[in-house]
Order: sequence, then C-alpha cells, then structure tokens
Amino acid sequence: MAQRHLQRQHAQNIFAVLADKKPTASSEIASQILTSWRRCADTVELDPMNIHRPAVVDATALRELCQRFEGFLLLAEPEMLNLYSSLKGSGYALILTNNDGVILNHLTGDHLEQDFREAGLWQGANWGESHAGTNGIGTCIAEGRALTVHKDEHFLSQNIDLTCSAAPIHDPHGNLLAVLDASCCSNEDSMSAQVLARALVANSATIIENQFFLHEMRNLRILRFHQQANHLGLASEGLLAIDDQNRVRAINKSALKILRINDRNNMLDQEIDLILGKELKSMLLHAAVGDNQVCSFRDQRNGNQLYGHLFKFKEKPRRRNRDLSIPPAERNPDECRGELCKLSVLAGEDPRMKEAARRAERVMNKRIPILLHGETGTGKELFTQAIHLASERREKPFVALNCASIPETLIESELFGYRQGAFTGARRDGRRGKFIESDGGTLFLDEIGDMPLAMQSRLLRVLETQEVVPLGGELPVKVDLHVVTATHRDLRTQVSRGEFREDLYYRLNGITLDLPPLREREDLSKIILKVLAAENDTGSELKISKESMDALLNYLWPGNLRQLRFVIRTAIALCDGIELQLDDFNLDYVTPPPTEKEEVKALELSLRESVDEQVEDESEDNPLQSAEQQVIVASLGEHNWNISKTAEALGMSRNTLYRKLRKHGINQTR
Repeated sequence: MAQRHLQRQHAQNIFAVLADKKPTASSEIASQILTSWRRCADTVELDPMNIHRPAVVDATALRELCQRFEGFLLLAEPEMLNLYSSLKGSGYALILTNNDGVILNHLTGDHLEQDFREAGLWQGANWGESHAGTNGIGTCIAEGRALTVHKDEHFLSQNIDLTCSAAPIHDPHGNLLAVLDASCCSNEDSMSAQVLARALVANSATIIENQFFLHEMRNLRILRFHQQANHLGLASEGLLAIDDQNRVRAINKSALKILRINDRNNMLDQEIDLILGKELKSMLLHAAVGDNQVCSFRDQRNGNQLYGHLFKFKEKPRRRNRDLSIPPAERNPDECRGELCKLSVLAGEDPRMKEAARRAERVMNKRIPILLHGETGTGKELFTQAIHLASERREKPFVALNCASIPETLIESELFGYRQGAFTGARRDGRRGKFIESDGGTLFLDEIGDMPLAMQSRLLRVLETQEVVPLGGELPVKVDLHVVTATHRDLRTQVSRGEFREDLYYRLNGITLDLPPLREREDLSKIILKVLAAENDTGSELKISKESMDALLNYLWPGNLRQLRFVIRTAIALCDGIELQLDDFNLDYVTPPPTEKEEVKALELSLRESVDEQVEDESEDNPLQSAEQQVIVASLGEHNWNISKTAEALGMSRNTLYRKLRKHGINQTR
C-alpha cells in the first residue's frame, strides 16, 4: 500500500508539473528530464500511473537481432567486463542495447537477477521512451548524450525505484549504434552521488566506440592524436581515418572536440594537411606502418600544438566473417567450429577435462541424462556439441536454448511451440518448439537453474512421457528426447531453498560433469595458443611476446574461455606487427585475488614476523589443542596445503583456519 501511494503521488506530481501548477518544482527538474516528460505525455501519450508491461521482442526477432549485432557484442564485451568489475558489489546491472533501446546483453550478480527481471530489465525488453517513458536508456537515445535518470525522475510510477546512467555509442560516421547503461533497482544515494557511475559508463562507452572505429576503419590509415602526448591510447584521444589521397574519411567525437569542430561534415573529404599542416603530411608520407612514432604538428586554424602517430594494420586484412558492421541480412546461427568440437581437443591435457570427456564418452549413448556444471564461459555448449557429434545421434539436430536469456513469458512457446492463432502476435503458420526440433537429436538447456518453477514441472512431464502438446494444440506429439543440461549454479542449494524441483534435479542428473575454470587448467598455455590459431585471420603467423604470455598465464580469467577468445580477438585487431604485445591485451580490468601459493607465502611471512612474540605453546599443556593441531596439519597435507580446500574439509572459514594456523604456529612444511 505504501508503494502504491508513492506511485500515485509521483503521477500527480508529474501532472502538476506539466500543467505548470508547480513552478518551483518545475525549476528544480533537469531540463532534459522535463523535456522527456513532455514527450511521454504529449507525443506518446503515456499515463504515468498505469502499469505498463515491458515490450519484449519475440524470441525469433531477438535471435536475429543478436546475430546482426554479434560482431559488435563480441567487441564490446571485454570493456563491459571491465566496467562491471568496477561496479560489482554496488547493486548495478550493466546493460547494452541497440539504437532502439532493445536489450541485447546484460551483466548482473545472480542474487540480483530476479530483481532486474521484475523491473523488466532483461534481454529482449525494449526500453525506448515510447515504451518505457523517461529512463536512462530511452532518454539517452532521445537526447543523444550521457545522462542519469534517478528514481522519481522516471516518468512511469512503476520505475521510481530505479536509477539508470546511460551513454550513447556511435559508429565512425556519427550514427547512433548502441547504448551502454548501468541500472540499479534500489539505490539509496542522492542524485549527486550518481556522477561517478555516469562518468564510468560514459568512459567505457567511448572506449567501445573507439575500438569499433579502429576496426571499421582498419583498411585506412588512422591518425591518433591529442593535445598531450601521454593521453594517446586513452579514451580521450582523437581518431581520424585517412585514405590514400590523404583525405579525411571518418572522425570520432574526441577529434571533433580537440579540433573544435561542430559539424563533422566540415571535415569529411578535406585534405588533412589543410587542417593539420605540412608537418603531418610529411609524417603521412614517410612514417613506417605500425612504428607508432609520436610526432608533433599544429592545428592550422589556431596554432594549437598536437601530438600523434599513425595506426594501421600491416595489410588490408581479409577477415573471415569478422565484419563488425551491423548487417541488414539474416545470418545462420554459428555452427560448431571444426576441430574444437572434438572431445579430445576440448579436453586438452588437463586431467579434470580428460576425465569429464572420458565419462561423457562412456554414457553418451546410454540414454543417461548429463548435467554439466561450470562457471560462465567454460565452454559448456561447445562441450555438449562435441558430445552430440561423437554420439549415435550425430546425424540428427543439435538444438540449444539458454533458459536465462528468454523472458519467462516466452520460454513456454520456445520449448513447446504453438499452433496457428494460439495467441495474439503468434506467427500465422505456427511454430515448432525446441522439443520437436530436437527430436532424435540432442537438446541442450543451458542455465537450467534459471528456468521458472512452473516450467520445470512441465519439463519433467515431457521427459517422463516423451510427448509434447504445442500451445493451442490438442493432440500430443511423440518425441525422442535426449536432454543435456548445464548450469553455473549449485542446484542442490536451489533444491533446499525450494527454487528448483527436487524430482527434476534427479531426473536431469544422471551424471554430473564438472568443467574446470580456465585459471585452474593445467594446459592453459596450450589453450592460449590454440585460441590464437583459431582467431588469427590476418593471413600471417602471429606470436605472443614472453611478457604477454606471462601476463595471460597469471591472469584470473573471470570470463573463462569466452573471455579468452574476446581478449585474443581484440589483441589481434590492435596488433601492428606479427608479435602480440602486452599493450594489445585488454587485461587491466580485473585485479586477481591472491593465489593459494601467494596466500601461503603471506601466511609464512606473518608467522615469521610473530616468531619473536611470546607465543604460548598450548599443545604441550592441552591435549585437545594438540589434537586440533594434528588434525589441521593432516588435513593440510591431504589437500596439498590448499587453504580453501582445507578450510572446506574442516568445516570452517578460511579466516578461522588462518587464526588457528597462527595459534598453533603451523608453518608450511611441504
């Protein structure tokens, strides 16, 4: 009731402000918010009090949209992970939309996912102003600039708990391409406290925009410049794409700002030396490709000193299916990538992966359901494809569905399909669902832990009866189902909390195969080289410098194999020569926590520093203390002095274990 009262009060306030009945309040509202409110009320005719269900594109349209933006999403993800690591723990979700406001990708913590779903912030939802009123994404699109919409600045009363900071991303020609947004469902901070979030989002949006510029203009020479030499390579650097006749073909927004140009059309097709002088023309004629030698030159119109260097790929590379521009045509989904879809190749030389592959081969033709468990990005879908191709079902379809990416309102039609006219908006000829599409083959249900409870009971019935009744249909359709599921969650914990059906858990868990995270794999160096070979489309052999390889091997890899592919793909795009250097790798966005070895070393140092202290030897006087010490030492030895595993085995936290190690004076003895 209290929330409903606040919503009603908010709607009344908007009506009063728009009717000029509250001039004082009107003067306190930011101009872009007031303008947006007027657009929502007058142009779109939204009612702030009415509850508006999120406008969600259907699953087919969403799939096609994601395929069109696939290259851009791959390029943007490393910087999204960077920003998310900065915002992690503060309650934010990170969202990337297309230029209409349709959510294409989002990052958030598991414990907050339900809150954002209830707020309508999920993949496929349209947050354009005409659908969702004043909000960070939609108003950013309308205004064309970075902004924050905080709580009651939203037009719709249902959104007054949200705080959204968004920034636009443009293509090299200044057209709106996407919007990057950080949203929070329950932010108690003031509006002024959102300045940092907006600044971080705007900076990351500019970084993505610049990376897209470099890739799209890769067949041209690019002048990277700034007023200060030490700002080259940062988000604030200017970028000018120059053709073989030294004419400007594209310019980024930072370059417009540095050169104090309001209209980019005034720069296009202009000879560069007319703007930046003969010094620059000489550099263009004589600079070696990729030498990155910084030169100075002057803006011919005002004499300002500038610094810059030429950036260009060593050739005009022919890139196989790697165009990041947004194509209008429909494309087929990715198919399994040749050699990578063999269990032996995926297993590599890591003992845990070898064991997972061995077990998969033993059960894959026995009608035993397989449950894959592993962190996000560990290659669960690829592993399932490899199982499918090695099985007796290889000639039949492989069908995949991510249960977390499909809105709850659409997942039923995705799985079961529907007959003609089953519901408003249904396709005229109906649709086969995933169950029927995978008949005789393999159905892969990723993130099964995110499947709604109501749908879990229906899935269980289908698995038991091997029959499907499409929506709007009456007669069941017999299917031959072989389901492989995957999750990064602890399903047993979800079962104990009532979030996942216990009977379905045992029906899906014929065998659990654990896929280790990338940071724990013993063959990491060989994986890196395999991914480099798979991603290298330059036509030349590429190498990784020793410094870079050391950094890659010591990196935490929170995004696992998926992140490794993105990082190496970006490094290849940025590399000027045949050896990838450390600066080419986007690895600065996560500070890895100490490894177990580092923890033990820190513990040893702490113990050595306490040697001079008068530590009472309780083990001699107290047999219980002596027994405790022996148990701890034995458990440490059993777990190869792994602090986390020892603490788990003893049923205590790591901090408690550290305290007991200090109390007993236990040092590393292995």
